[in-house]
Amino acid sequence: MDDSLVCPSCHIEVRSTDYFCYNCGKNLKPKPLSTSLTQQILIYLGSVFLPPLGLVWGVRYLRQEDNTSKIVGVISIVLTAITSVLLIKFTNDLIKTVNEQVNSQLQEMQGF
Repeated sequence: MDDSLVCPSCHIEVRSTDYFCYNCGKNLKPKPLSTSLTQQILIYLGSVFLPPLGLVWGVRYLRQEDNTSKIVGVISIVLTAITSVLLIKFTNDLIKTVNEQVNSQLQEMQGF
């Protein structure tokens, strides 16, 4: 076989025209993830509004071969990190404010 490749999963020789390994079923030619402008916007918005999913999408895009996908992955992870930090800060501030209000109301009720 001149046009043969090796399956990355089970290391069996397969033809270059095969889409799946006949031994283990591994997809030999996975479809690349879309990097269209619409898809990028959806990923970035998802990274901001659903931070844990932004990490998943970012890692999936970082594993791709082309540079555009890697850039999309990095931006997604950075947006997720920024959103998470801001969310933690706002949550801590809110908890502190509510705690202060409850304490002041309790002190007023007790007459201090």
